[in-house]
Amino acid sequence: MTDRCIHGFETQRCASCRRCPHGLLESRCAVCGAPKTAREAAIALANDRPRPSEEHRGYEILYADGERSWYIKADADAPRSAQSWGSAFQARRAIDAMLDAPEPATNGKSKGKKKKA
Repeated sequence: MTDRCIHGFETQRCASCRRCPHGLLESRCAVCGAPKTAREAAIALANDRPRPSEEHRGYEILYADGERSWYIKADADAPRSAQSWGSAFQARRAIDAMLDAPEPATNGKSKGKKKKA
């Protein structure tokens, strides 16, 4: 009888229970998860493909290919943001936080009024 994991598969065929040569679970081993050769690392870098920009609540979210980062722009003519995000989801959350933030409170004094003499 073959050893079965808790998922019902043979232990070495289960993606969750398979052990690496280091004796750790393969999904947890930092050495096994890293590219093993220079060719694998080059392939991973080459897969940095362009992604289409998208719009969220009036802001444009665009991807910078060489930087692997997402930026936001208020409109087509505006410069991109100085801050970058690792995913489009994080950029959308930043836009939501920026737009949903409460207005700063004013002290009630107007700067444009003249003093009465």
